[in-house]
Amino acid sequence: MALKRREFLQRASSVLAALGLGETTWLTAGDRYYRALAQNAPRKLALLVGIDQYPNGTPLSGCATDVQLQKQLLVHRFGFDPENTIALIDAQATREQIEKTFISHLIERAEPGDLVVFHFSGYGRRIDAEDSPEGVQNTLVPFDGGLPSDEDDPANDILGETLNLLLGSLKTKQAIAVLDTSFVYPGHPLQGNLRVRSRPSPPGVRPSTAELAFQKQLRGSNPFGNVPSPFQGVVLAASQSDRVATETHWNDFSAGLFTYALTQQLWSATAETSLQSSFEGAKRVVRYLSGQSLQKPTVLKRLSPNPVNPPTKIDGDPLPAAVRQGRPAEGVVTSVEDGGQTAQLWLGGLPVSVLDNYQPNSLFIPLPLDPSDPPGQPISMRSRDGLTAKAQVLGTGKPNAQPPRPTRLRKGQLIQEAVRVIPRNISLTIALDAGLERIERVDATSAFAGISRVSQAIAGEHNADYLFGRAQDAWVANLPSTALPSIPPGSYALFSLGKDLLAHTVGERGEAIKSAAQRLVPELQTLLAAKFLRLSANQTSSQLGVRVTLETVAPEERALIQLHTPRAGSPPKKGSLPLLNANGSKSAIAQPPDGLTTIALGSRIRYRVENYGDRPIYCIVFALDNSGSPIALYPSLKPTTGQPGQTQPTLQQNAIAPGQTATVPGADASSAWAIHGSAGISETQVICSASPFQQTFASLSGSIRPRGDVQPMITLQNPLSFAQAVLHDLNDASSQRLEALEIGSDRWALDTSVWATLSFIYRVT
Repeated sequence: MALKRREFLQRASSVLAALGLGETTWLTAGDRYYRALAQNAPRKLALLVGIDQYPNGTPLSGCATDVQLQKQLLVHRFGFDPENTIALIDAQATREQIEKTFISHLIERAEPGDLVVFHFSGYGRRIDAEDSPEGVQNTLVPFDGGLPSDEDDPANDILGETLNLLLGSLKTKQAIAVLDTSFVYPGHPLQGNLRVRSRPSPPGVRPSTAELAFQKQLRGSNPFGNVPSPFQGVVLAASQSDRVATETHWNDFSAGLFTYALTQQLWSATAETSLQSSFEGAKRVVRYLSGQSLQKPTVLKRLSPNPVNPPTKIDGDPLPAAVRQGRPAEGVVTSVEDGGQTAQLWLGGLPVSVLDNYQPNSLFIPLPLDPSDPPGQPISMRSRDGLTAKAQVLGTGKPNAQPPRPTRLRKGQLIQEAVRVIPRNISLTIALDAGLERIERVDATSAFAGISRVSQAIAGEHNADYLFGRAQDAWVANLPSTALPSIPPGSYALFSLGKDLLAHTVGERGEAIKSAAQRLVPELQTLLAAKFLRLSANQTSSQLGVRVTLETVAPEERALIQLHTPRAGSPPKKGSLPLLNANGSKSAIAQPPDGLTTIALGSRIRYRVENYGDRPIYCIVFALDNSGSPIALYPSLKPTTGQPGQTQPTLQQNAIAPGQTATVPGADASSAWAIHGSAGISETQVICSASPFQQTFASLSGSIRPRGDVQPMITLQNPLSFAQAVLHDLNDASSQRLEALEIGSDRWALDTSVWATLSFIYRVT
């Protein structure tokens, strides 16, 4: 039932008090950033190119969105002047216009110390080039690049060497090129549910004479007075030269996997976050969504078709200090109306899996534009369309009293997540692979329609969670060579969005599709449970002070991944965790070269949870192991005492006091989690709360089996009920502070100050 305006505003005072949103809280957190941004900053220039509607061939759908993702980030998060941020979309982005604008806007205007960003989203391809050492060149396909059919039909593309020369002509070292495109064509525009951003090119196709003439001009003395030299900045490429870059549909919008992941990471970056760290975070997201081998983001110094060129780490940090001091946020106020009480929001800082399920009544805190201003009152999201939303300011009046005039919103105010409202009823969407025959698609549609909480989509046209298709041998060619599964002919299975086989879902030889769908019901329920818990992921917005480290205890003790909640403040520099090299010497945790940490089969692992906040916390862990089994882990599991003859163990949850550390599943090596099964990607959610997990532990009690060697680890018999119980507990922990908000019984409301969910993704080999 909709609230009347007066009633809506009157409830705000208790909401504000419940959230603890005093003036000191928000001003103290932002003051040091304001002081840094007030210093003399370098000039910031950007050229953003996005092409979806090519006049020839299959169009793309996420490139214009990529440009908006970058523009909103650069203008509102990193302080770029909109007039210095030029966007060329579709027909505006001809070869000549891109190159001329690069010269006039970036090369001629940028001075040493200025910050320059060039972004390209669109098709790429590889064409013959006699003067290239490799005999071919990677190219960016502009709007008028054409679709050449033979060697007499040149490609009017921007050659990779031309881009290298343009970048090398910049006078500043503070330069970043982002290329969300690829150059090798895999033979089909769809890879699973992802669309490839590369075009085929017939043998013998050459570059246009106009492009070659322009490149010759760049190599010699040129009218803009700067002889090209090696590029001093960095190229962030969506994929290695021999792999593909992809885009996909989410609910209500499409975007490149890499651009969305990178910009979302940068929205949440703090003053201490380097560009390298943000890039590594984006790389992990892309590898998880696309699969193990399809798309591999990389760092380059120059564009080259040579795939064996080793990836380059980012030297220093191209983002000047004054730019990196900006405050982390989930989005920004892009326009206001109704006297500043209603706003249009951009929500590009939310993880995409969360954004897809973001519900009305979610609350954000608008950060003041000036430190002398009072903190903004919470704003409530009223509706959402893709990446944009409408929101209304909450008032400050006391209940049953005339509310005073609310604080007015202003364009450009950053917003931080305070309360997340998500649905209690979601479904798992399965895309039907394009390789299925028509009769197979009809049978699959009918079979999945009869499964509760499962819906279907057409691959490449709609958002999906997983892919269903035939378990062909070619689809597992990129799996690690260890323990490759035997694929029965004529069997069906589930795949990641990028066509990586989920080996444990393969069926028997010659099975009927209806039988395959029914066989997969338990697996689908497990994947739905994992989807539910992903909705709670809030590492960057949580205000609960938690640091969690994944470590191996055998065959050696070593820290692999460490995550913390930066918005709760910085954790102590001297934690209880020893960071060890193989030889036992202390060191920082190394970044894996391809974005995913690797753990060998047979290793034993555990999670070390450190509470660096000011109140006790409780912890539960949900894991999908590499064999697809759902597992719950927790710090303590003890048998019941005081009742002779009782062998059934009971659960006991122990609070982790401020400054203390707990290990999950246990402190000693013998209780660590042993990694068995087949090679693949594993995912774990470490969920912490300021309140006990009452419903969750009640649901777990029924899954415990009597045994002599009680361990704090349970294979879940009903993972969906477990996931719903976890969210129910987080909702209860939040409801004590949100009683003034009326949230329907079909939704959960989660207060970012009382919970933290940290996601760990790694590869088992």
